[in-house]
Amino acid sequence: MDIKENIPELWADQVPVAKAQDNKYTRGQVAVLGGDEMTGAACLAADAAARVGAGLVTIIAQKRSILQSLNPNAPDPLPVYKNFRPYIIARRNSDMSTYVDKAKKKGRVASVIGPGLGNNAYKRVRSEIFDVLNIEDAPLVIDADGLNAFAGEAESENLCKGVHNQTVLTPHEGEFKKLFPQLAETLKNDRQSAAMEAARLLFGGVLVLKGHETIIAQYVHSKERMLINKVANPYLASAGTGDVLSGLIAGLMAQGMSAFQAAAAGVWMHGKASQNIGVGLVAEDLIKNIPRVLKEMLGI
Repeated sequence: MDIKENIPELWADQVPVAKAQDNKYTRGQVAVLGGDEMTGAACLAADAAARVGAGLVTIIAQKRSILQSLNPNAPDPLPVYKNFRPYIIARRNSDMSTYVDKAKKKGRVASVIGPGLGNNAYKRVRSEIFDVLNIEDAPLVIDADGLNAFAGEAESENLCKGVHNQTVLTPHEGEFKKLFPQLAETLKNDRQSAAMEAARLLFGGVLVLKGHETIIAQYVHSKERMLINKVANPYLASAGTGDVLSGLIAGLMAQGMSAFQAAAAGVWMHGKASQNIGVGLVAEDLIKNIPRVLKEMLGI
């Protein structure tokens, strides 16, 4: 197995830099599936994608008719998304896959599915994930409830069969054990072996096993590769920081980085921002610090 420390020298030359002739579509698009109640998660992912350079970021909210059929008294999340940031677009006139399929005609689109969706939406989440996976050349980051929706051996096996080499899964250890229950004991004793075994099950998909030393693993073309990220801060153990990471990775994939490189770069930038902030860190601070990280890393 090829195991290296995750350092910028491995991927920094692939980090996108805006060119004079670029427009918002050539800089890549990101679509984030928005939850009905935990709206902050999608907002953080979307804002991170924009801050790392994606030219156009959209949150797709649940259609009102579907939302009311599930819970007539549920609050409408769309105003929250519309009023979040003036540069983040909010829509609900389409499901995720339909939006991505249309938007990709104008340029590359990466999707984020999972943050803040809640455990009452698993059927919808599984459907949305498979529909996006079936779109040609459509990068996808699956996190949080996008992973929890596939908890259990049968569902996780279906997901493993559906992913491709432009798919990134970002579980913390609790989500990993739900998604890969057969690897729970291995995870307890050897995180690196557990991560690679999961990567082998994904047949090309990239696994980001979050933790004090986040692991980025991929098994592609019968070759194993793994990066160990040691740039981080314990104050990352805070609500919303994982949503920021999902947005960073999607934002980099939207701009043309491969899934493995985007995962490695996103994890490192995320950790470096946390070191810059230190005590008192909250998720939004990471997003605000990304321009500093990019400037220092790229020397611009």
